[in-house]
Amino acid sequence: MNCPNCQTVNDSENRFCCNCGKPLRSVVTAGEGGKVTQPAATAGNNNLLTPSTLLQDRYRITQLVGQGGMGAIYLANDTRFSSKLCIVKEMLDHFHEIEQRELAKQNFYREADLLANLKHNSIPEVFDRFTEANRHYLVMEYINGTDLEQRMHENGGPFDEKLVLGWAIQTCDVLSYLHHQKPPIIYRDMKPANLILTSFGKIYLVDFGIARFFNPQARGTMIGTQGYAPPEQYRGQVEQRTDIYALGATMHYLLTGRDPQNEPPFSFPAIRALNPNVSTETELVIMRTLEPDIEKRYPTADDLLVDLIRIGGEETGAVRHCPHCSKRISRGRQFCPHCRKYIAAHHTSTHDKIHKAATARNLSLPTTKSSPTLFQRSGVLVATGVLLFVLAFVLAYLLLPK
Repeated sequence: MNCPNCQTVNDSENRFCCNCGKPLRSVVTAGEGGKVTQPAATAGNNNLLTPSTLLQDRYRITQLVGQGGMGAIYLANDTRFSSKLCIVKEMLDHFHEIEQRELAKQNFYREADLLANLKHNSIPEVFDRFTEANRHYLVMEYINGTDLEQRMHENGGPFDEKLVLGWAIQTCDVLSYLHHQKPPIIYRDMKPANLILTSFGKIYLVDFGIARFFNPQARGTMIGTQGYAPPEQYRGQVEQRTDIYALGATMHYLLTGRDPQNEPPFSFPAIRALNPNVSTETELVIMRTLEPDIEKRYPTADDLLVDLIRIGGEETGAVRHCPHCSKRISRGRQFCPHCRKYIAAHHTSTHDKIHKAATARNLSLPTTKSSPTLFQRSGVLVATGVLLFVLAFVLAYLLLPK
């Protein structure tokens, strides 16, 4: 693929030019009437699906979004729902042996089912999965936004600290949700390119690396991105603190403009040496996440989230108060880490208004209307009888001759 800016030849998988750093394909965004911009890469070659291809008599392919060795990602219209936009992720089946093909298919369906059961308002929903002609497909929610890698190139330098803290709070909340699954889900590939920012300032975590389940012979393979992956990930060992390190590397890049992929592994200079506008508190938090020694990092995403909220505050727009205990939590939180009570994950603005009005008047929020109990009715009758007796006594006293 030739760079449209400097004409340098790049690999087809590259997102940015290896010479000038400019994006190789435009970002897919929805406009009026459902129109989208056409990426530089075109369909029709390397056995890719061509525009207008109809899958399952339902999903009509409109354009190629990206491609790699294991498949491709397309923008499509769901013809059953007024041509609603969706993303179709394709996984190619390169296996020759029946046993390998069957194992890969089982792994694909298992991972697809796992993603379909994730319910977090910063994770795109999975709508469907199916197989056609030795190709496996995952249909997902279309997110109208731009990844933070692209935003960094458009910005031309580091972002404001409050912006980065707000994005980090939202992202850390997603990691906390994944790590609390049973068994815990380790994301393993946190980086700016996998964080989509919408025009409303909302962050989505995308690309859960389903391709790794299509290589049943790989053992101890390092899955991740150089520069963002911690030392233990190079040994094929991952846990919750692995994701914490990668989030720290992402924040370091967004605040300094220093791309860790172009630097020696595990080398992160002090943030304030590169960007003096960053506060000391933020620097200390991020540098702790980037400790090569896993034992020196934050133990959990919840622990990191507490510090991010403390230094980020409401100014980031990513923090609100728990409607039950009134302590500060991330806006996308589903369970309060303080009182452990459930908080609705969707329509948070509506719930915020309801709970704010209720707590201001010190009211509880009953879920259903209830009738008075027998005990309550009896109490009312007794009180009425006593009142009538007192009134009768007073009247008798006043009316009887003295």
